[in-house]
Amino acid sequence: MSNGKGVSRGDRNRNARLSRLRVLVPACNAIVGIDLADNKQAVVVTDHDSKVLGRRTFRCRAWDLGLAFDSEGRVP
Repeated sequence: MSNGKGVSRGDRNRNARLSRLRVLVPACNAIVGIDLADNKQAVVVTDHDSKVLGRRTFRCRAWDLGLAFDSEGRVP
């Protein structure tokens, strides 16, 4: 729902939160996000501006995710 005033309060809060997080992570580093579920794990690698560099899903339990990385021999 738009109030006609441009950017919503939620958008401003999200942008401010992302700006605070970007200060904490050097621009030369990548960020890895892992979504842990029961039998399917999702891994995403992003750059400093949240652009997705790689994405993989693994069909294993969360505690077996290390073994999945070891068997792949590379990052997503």
